[in-house]
Amino acid sequence: MRNRALYGALRDFALETAALLTDDVRAGAEVEFDVIDQAGRRGPALYQYKPRTEAFLAERWPRLRELPTCPAASAELGSGSQLWMRVNGGAARVTGEQAEPALRAMLERLYEDATSFGFPEERFERIYREVESTLYRDAQAGRVVAPLRGVAIEAERVDLGDGLSLVRGETVDAPAEAVWPENGDGEPAVLCVLERDVTADDGITSGEAEERFTRVVSVLRLWAPGRIGLGAPGWRRTDEGPWQALPFGGGAAVGDGGWFLPRGEEAGLREFFEAIERADPPQHVAWARGRFELACERADVDALSDHLLGLRALLDATNDAGEASLALRVAALCAEEGRRRLVQRRVESAIALERFVMGGGPHSWPDGDSPVELVAEVEGHLRAMLRDVLCGYLDGDLKGVADDILLETNPEPFVEIRARDMREPEPEPEPEPEAEPEPEPAAEAEQDTAEMEAVAVQPELEGVTQSADWGFDDPEDFSAPV
Repeated sequence: MRNRALYGALRDFALETAALLTDDVRAGAEVEFDVIDQAGRRGPALYQYKPRTEAFLAERWPRLRELPTCPAASAELGSGSQLWMRVNGGAARVTGEQAEPALRAMLERLYEDATSFGFPEERFERIYREVESTLYRDAQAGRVVAPLRGVAIEAERVDLGDGLSLVRGETVDAPAEAVWPENGDGEPAVLCVLERDVTADDGITSGEAEERFTRVVSVLRLWAPGRIGLGAPGWRRTDEGPWQALPFGGGAAVGDGGWFLPRGEEAGLREFFEAIERADPPQHVAWARGRFELACERADVDALSDHLLGLRALLDATNDAGEASLALRVAALCAEEGRRRLVQRRVESAIALERFVMGGGPHSWPDGDSPVELVAEVEGHLRAMLRDVLCGYLDGDLKGVADDILLETNPEPFVEIRARDMREPEPEPEPEPEAEPEPEPAAEAEQDTAEMEAVAVQPELEGVTQSADWGFDDPEDFSAPV
């Protein structure tokens, strides 16, 4: 088998086709027959009943092409034909829609002269071998392998798509140096394998293999914790030729690894790999992922600053205000409401540990607060945020998302908030000089009344009321003539 993806896609489509056609026959659909006269000129009349399978399939082709497996089968068939066209001088790209006639012809071959539509296993295998012999008649099988340090899988093989796979070394034909690398743990290594059909002049280059294997390691680090890396060297082979060493891989030494994929999670890992490969994150998310990769190459506390830089980039903690609220926003995104206070304090401890490592913190670190555990927790928070953003579960504006969560849940305040006027006080105005008091006016001298003539007092008249405006010395002030 040269192309596992093509084989799987065509087989899945054939199985779904068999189920649909069988259901139609059970519902009353009938296959028409042509009557063919095979009698000779002198012999008796002989007739052959030939089922009109092509017409039966053509009538149902609009429904068959709507099956979920049809697009994948057409795409793989079109992709497989690319090599055939390169070998035979063609350059045009075959789309899935253009490959549909070939897919329909395969079904006609599969059910030729059939009156029932169960899945014919043996006939499918024979037809698929014919397809491969046509597509890959002048092709060569190219393969590159490299050991993955620190990785363990329970299944024998995990297909990641587009020719990439993870394979347990003891189950595949590979050089002993790759299966049992130097400085290994004594167990067969898991190999990262790239397989592709190539022409004699167009093989798998060392640069292409290293780039794709490095992306696999990056996705595995996002999938689960564990100190892993790409081993060295890589090995390349074409058809049954000798293995050739390729100068790539290596890097920083890793510890015991601890990355393990249990059986049953292969499909989930492949979907995750495809989602990360399709992701087109904003610049700050891509930068944070780069810091995460650098941290994965370091050991324990040496990785702390890279992890914290990744968190600061994701949560826009690039100023004093953002740094002060970093732990609170991490807790909002990575913990349920009841555990946010604990997570916040742990992130604050990690920030204090960073200052301690740089020499700007306390003179000694508390024995009960394990630095290794703090680094692992911060790594887990950064990994979770990157996964959710790259897979499209969270928006790239994680700062806004965290603030929205805090506003919606309205929990008790995590910190005491104090307001302070940061404005510079204005200078007090100089006091104005007091005005001199004005001198009091001199008191008027009292008039000497000793020499004044006495004034006779007018006697009050009976029955007449004295007015306040009356003057006793003016005759006109009296009501009666004088």
